Amino acid sequence: MLAALLGLTVAYEVPKIVPGKPSRTVVLTYHDIIPQRTKSSVWFDCTVDEFRQQLDWLTKQGATFSSVTDLKESITSKPIPPRTVVITFADGYRGFYDYALPELRKRKIPVAMFVHTGYVGVKIGRPKMTWDQLRDCQRAGVTVASQTSSHPADITKLTDDQVKSEYMVSLLRLRSELGPKTPLYLAYPNGKYDDRTAKLAKQVGYEMAFTEAQRPAERAPSIYLVPRYVHTKYREAWRDISRK
Repeated sequence: MLAALLGLTVAYEVPKIVPGKPSRTVVLTYHDIIPQRTKSSVWFDCTVDEFRQQLDWLTKQGATFSSVTDLKESITSKPIPPRTVVITFADGYRGFYDYALPELRKRKIPVAMFVHTGYVGVKIGRPKMTWDQLRDCQRAGVTVASQTSSHPADITKLTDDQVKSEYMVSLLRLRSELGPKTPLYLAYPNGKYDDRTAKLAKQVGYEMAFTEAQRPAERAPSIYLVPRYVHTKYREAWRDISRK
């Protein structure tokens, strides 16, 4: 379906998760990066200092930082180094552009940003990145991918047609704004998903999708249910891939 809309001529063959692979990979998801914590801060906020400390701590433990594309290859075919960490962000907040991206570039750490395209550039509440800023991110090596169009509170409550629309409108807008090579990756909003929404992601034409299940990437039941830990669980996540 999506392949036809995007003019793709080659059908995508969905790779299978290789069973029995050892737990070597943590995917972390962050949301907003803020200068300092205030009374209005919420659980998913991470200050600049906290972000630096977490990256420094993971580096000191011996983490190998990898991209989401390398992750896709590793859990379906190629081996990946032990104790690998993949950094992702959600929601397209301006705090990523102002505070996180400079830290990641300095450390040469790959990162993916999942955005809900209907809110790009919105300044009400927490400012979101603009399309120009997302293009800057892309030029800096950031993998910019889909988090649906409107970020439904619980996508599992939508009809099949509504889910497909969220998936398709988002990716078509990304490719219109950022170019035809925007990857076919998806993150489910608020970590809400079920087998039906995963099957629809496959049906529409996505190649990989992420949940917020708190377990190593190798424990994914399918390429459309790749788990991520929320950033507050980074030490727990590290323990999960460090056990013998």
